[in-house]
Amino acid sequence: MPTLPRFDITKNRIQNPHVVILGAGASIAACPNGDRKERPLPSLQNIQDVTGLRDLFDRIETVEGSLGEGFEAKYSRLVHLGKYDEEIAQINDAIRTYFASLELPESVTPYDLLILGLREKDSIFTFNWDPFLLQALRRCSGVASLPNIHFLHGCVGVAFCNSCKVKSNVGIPCPRCGETMEPSPLLFPVTDKDYESDPVIRDEWNALRNALDDAYFVTIFGYSAPITDVAARKTLIDAFSSNQFREMAEVEIIDIRGREEIETAWQDFYFSHHYGIFDSFEHSQISHYFRRSCDAFAMASLQCHPVPENSPVKISTVEELRKFTVPLFREEQLGAKFWKSHKNPFDD
Repeated sequence: MPTLPRFDITKNRIQNPHVVILGAGASIAACPNGDRKERPLPSLQNIQDVTGLRDLFDRIETVEGSLGEGFEAKYSRLVHLGKYDEEIAQINDAIRTYFASLELPESVTPYDLLILGLREKDSIFTFNWDPFLLQALRRCSGVASLPNIHFLHGCVGVAFCNSCKVKSNVGIPCPRCGETMEPSPLLFPVTDKDYESDPVIRDEWNALRNALDDAYFVTIFGYSAPITDVAARKTLIDAFSSNQFREMAEVEIIDIRGREEIETAWQDFYFSHHYGIFDSFEHSQISHYFRRSCDAFAMASLQCHPVPENSPVKISTVEELRKFTVPLFREEQLGAKFWKSHKNPFDD
């Protein structure tokens, strides 16, 4: 018999977390027309063009021949050649500078919906270097408890204090010891990535293992699980495979690729038919059941009692989204039963 998740039937609440994994596609979906100043969002396929590095690679390839297809292959080849330290430093600086300049659009984005749509038991893990999660966190805080956030490849907006094991925004002193914090390392895209040697990156990956080991719902948004990143794929699959609730859990994948390609990429991750594939965050469990994603799934699958949706999909401003969140958080604080009947408990 599969192990049942930790479900409190007196309050219709699930205690297991909702875990969200973000890739570059999530940031592109959040800024389909570019960031607030209409700057394009790069992917690994076009990052050298967006960040102005095309000429640098072209100059090197006139000497070395082709470095490979795509930015990851080219960058990896430069590292392995072992004689382009100055150029590698130039690439790293250009990428850090470009990503640090990006700003979320003023309107509500999937990042705002993630920050306010999850609770303190839940976690978001991102492979992205951009500061969008932090920007959403800043403009959405103060109205509800928020999910944990982790940066699997580092982030241009994050700094760490290794002594105190604290992370915060770049440019501020450590809130515990007062010392200047170090900028987050950026794990650049080489084919043989090292997730263990840097203590900051290692701690973020350990948090992912722990979260997936206990997850009841997993959302993968805009992350393709490239076969070149063997270490990441193995960690994701191994961690979720050891989850004792996996046979009862659900995985949703938000991706614009073809269904067959997505199923092939993730077939070793999900259990049997316990997955859904969507092309937009609007169709996600978090969007349909704001701050109640795991609870609603448990009501439908464990209690055979589907519950009404409570979606902010028509909200366009961050201030409206904050107001939408307030009664939900108040209910959480009161310890109320989330769904007393089929009637929406948030309707007067």
